[in-house]
Amino acid sequence: MEESTAVALYDDIERDLRQARLNGDQRALISLGLLKSEIVNASKEPGAKGVDDAAVIRVTRREVKKREEAAELYRSGGRAETADQELAEADILRRYLPAAISEEDLDLELRAVIAEVGASGPQGFGQVMKAATARIGDRAEGGRIATAVRRLLNG
Repeated sequence: MEESTAVALYDDIERDLRQARLNGDQRALISLGLLKSEIVNASKEPGAKGVDDAAVIRVTRREVKKREEAAELYRSGGRAETADQELAEADILRRYLPAAISEEDLDLELRAVIAEVGASGPQGFGQVMKAATARIGDRAEGGRIATAVRRLLNG
Protein backbone atom coordinates (compact mmCIF):
# COMPACT_ATOMS: atom_id res chain seq x y z
CA MET A 1 0.00 0.00 0.00
CA GLU A 2 1.35 3.42 -0.90
CA GLU A 3 2.13 5.93 1.82
CA SER A 4 -0.42 8.38 0.43
CA THR A 5 -3.31 5.92 0.65
CA ALA A 6 -2.28 4.42 3.97
CA VAL A 7 -3.27 7.54 5.89
CA ALA A 8 -6.02 8.95 3.71
CA LEU A 9 -8.56 9.10 6.55
CA TYR A 10 -6.08 10.70 8.94
CA ASP A 11 -5.29 13.32 6.27
CA ASP A 12 -9.04 13.94 5.86
CA ILE A 13 -9.38 14.48 9.60
CA GLU A 14 -6.47 16.94 9.65
CA ARG A 15 -7.89 18.81 6.65
CA ASP A 16 -11.36 18.99 8.22
CA LEU A 17 -9.83 20.09 11.53
CA ARG A 18 -8.10 23.00 9.77
CA GLN A 19 -11.36 23.88 8.00
CA ALA A 20 -13.30 23.79 11.28
CA ARG A 21 -10.72 26.16 12.77
CA LEU A 22 -11.11 28.54 9.81
CA ASN A 23 -14.91 28.35 9.98
CA GLY A 24 -15.03 28.79 13.75
CA ASP A 25 -16.99 25.54 14.08
CA GLN A 26 -16.33 24.81 17.75
CA ARG A 27 -18.18 21.49 17.88
CA ALA A 28 -16.24 20.08 14.90
CA LEU A 29 -13.01 21.58 16.20
CA ILE A 30 -13.37 19.90 19.60
CA SER A 31 -14.64 16.59 18.20
CA LEU A 32 -11.95 16.28 15.54
CA GLY A 33 -9.22 17.50 17.86
CA LEU A 34 -10.09 14.81 20.40
CA LEU A 35 -10.31 12.18 17.66
CA LYS A 36 -6.90 13.16 16.29
CA SER A 37 -5.43 12.99 19.79
CA GLU A 38 -6.90 9.51 20.37
CA ILE A 39 -5.54 8.30 17.02
CA VAL A 40 -2.06 9.57 17.84
CA ASN A 41 -2.22 7.96 21.30
CA ALA A 42 -3.36 4.65 19.80
CA SER A 43 -0.49 4.76 17.31
CA LYS A 44 1.99 4.93 20.21
CA GLU A 45 0.61 1.91 22.07
CA PRO A 46 2.80 -1.20 22.23
CA GLY A 47 2.25 -3.35 19.16
CA ALA A 48 0.63 -0.53 17.19
CA LYS A 49 1.56 -0.36 13.53
CA GLY A 50 1.38 3.41 13.32
CA VAL A 51 -1.41 5.43 11.77
CA ASP A 52 -3.25 3.74 8.94
CA ASP A 53 -6.88 3.71 7.84
CA ALA A 54 -7.62 0.57 9.86
CA ALA A 55 -6.35 2.24 13.03
CA VAL A 56 -8.30 5.42 12.27
CA ILE A 57 -11.49 3.40 11.76
CA ARG A 58 -10.94 1.38 14.93
CA VAL A 59 -10.38 4.50 17.07
CA THR A 60 -13.23 6.38 15.40
CA ARG A 61 -15.65 3.51 16.06
CA ARG A 62 -14.61 3.50 19.70
CA GLU A 63 -15.10 7.26 19.99
CA VAL A 64 -18.52 7.16 18.31
CA LYS A 65 -19.59 4.38 20.66
CA LYS A 66 -18.42 6.41 23.69
CA ARG A 67 -20.53 9.36 22.60
CA GLU A 68 -23.59 7.23 21.91
CA GLU A 69 -23.31 5.60 25.35
CA ALA A 70 -22.81 8.98 27.00
CA ALA A 71 -25.86 10.37 25.18
CA GLU A 72 -27.94 7.46 26.46
CA LEU A 73 -26.81 8.12 30.02
CA TYR A 74 -27.45 11.85 29.74
CA ARG A 75 -30.90 11.25 28.28
CA SER A 76 -31.84 8.79 31.04
CA GLY A 77 -30.56 11.36 33.55
CA GLY A 78 -32.87 14.03 32.16
CA ARG A 79 -30.17 15.98 30.34
CA ALA A 80 -31.56 15.88 26.79
CA GLU A 81 -29.58 18.92 25.62
CA THR A 82 -26.25 17.36 26.62
CA ALA A 83 -27.33 14.06 25.05
CA ASP A 84 -28.04 15.90 21.79
CA GLN A 85 -24.56 17.46 21.89
CA GLU A 86 -22.97 14.02 22.30
CA LEU A 87 -24.99 12.69 19.35
CA ALA A 88 -24.01 15.70 17.23
CA GLU A 89 -20.34 14.94 17.96
CA ALA A 90 -20.91 11.27 17.07
CA ASP A 91 -22.40 12.37 13.74
CA ILE A 92 -19.30 14.44 12.99
CA LEU A 93 -17.05 11.44 13.67
CA ARG A 94 -19.21 8.98 11.68
CA ARG A 95 -18.11 10.73 8.48
CA TYR A 96 -14.78 8.90 8.79
CA LEU A 97 -16.32 5.43 9.04
CA PRO A 98 -17.08 3.23 6.04
CA ALA A 99 -20.73 2.79 5.14
CA ALA A 100 -22.33 0.11 7.27
CA ILE A 101 -23.65 -3.03 5.62
CA SER A 102 -27.44 -3.46 5.73
CA GLU A 103 -29.02 -6.25 7.79
CA GLU A 104 -30.12 -8.03 4.62
CA ASP A 105 -26.65 -7.87 3.06
CA LEU A 106 -25.06 -8.93 6.33
CA ASP A 107 -27.32 -12.00 6.47
CA LEU A 108 -26.50 -12.85 2.84
CA GLU A 109 -22.75 -12.55 3.46
CA LEU A 110 -22.97 -14.61 6.65
CA ARG A 111 -25.06 -17.34 5.01
CA ALA A 112 -22.40 -17.57 2.30
CA VAL A 113 -19.63 -17.79 4.92
CA ILE A 114 -21.53 -20.47 6.86
CA ALA A 115 -21.93 -22.50 3.67
CA GLU A 116 -18.24 -22.02 2.72
CA VAL A 117 -16.90 -23.21 6.07
CA GLY A 118 -19.57 -25.90 6.41
CA ALA A 119 -20.61 -24.81 9.88
CA SER A 120 -23.79 -25.96 11.55
CA GLY A 121 -24.95 -25.26 15.06
CA PRO A 122 -23.33 -23.20 17.81
CA GLN A 123 -20.07 -25.20 17.69
CA GLY A 124 -19.22 -23.56 14.35
CA PHE A 125 -19.41 -20.05 15.80
CA GLY A 126 -15.65 -19.41 16.07
CA GLN A 127 -14.92 -20.71 12.59
CA VAL A 128 -17.69 -18.58 11.07
CA MET A 129 -16.63 -15.48 13.01
CA LYS A 130 -13.04 -15.75 11.83
CA ALA A 131 -14.05 -16.04 8.17
CA ALA A 132 -16.85 -13.48 8.46
CA THR A 133 -14.75 -10.74 10.05
CA ALA A 134 -12.12 -11.20 7.35
CA ARG A 135 -14.74 -11.06 4.60
CA ILE A 136 -16.94 -8.27 5.93
CA GLY A 137 -14.11 -6.16 7.30
CA ASP A 138 -15.04 -2.68 8.46
CA ARG A 139 -18.56 -2.74 7.08
CA ALA A 140 -19.96 -4.10 10.36
CA GLU A 141 -18.87 -4.10 13.99
CA GLY A 142 -17.82 -7.38 15.55
CA GLY A 143 -20.70 -7.40 18.01
CA ARG A 144 -23.22 -6.98 15.23
CA ILE A 145 -21.62 -9.80 13.24
CA ALA A 146 -21.56 -12.07 16.31
CA THR A 147 -25.24 -11.47 17.05
CA ALA A 148 -26.22 -12.29 13.47
CA VAL A 149 -23.97 -15.40 13.37
CA ARG A 150 -25.54 -16.72 16.58
CA ARG A 151 -29.02 -16.12 15.21
CA LEU A 152 -28.23 -17.88 11.93
CA LEU A 153 -26.43 -20.83 13.51
CA ASN A 154 -29.11 -21.37 16.17
CA GLY A 155 -32.08 -20.75 13.89
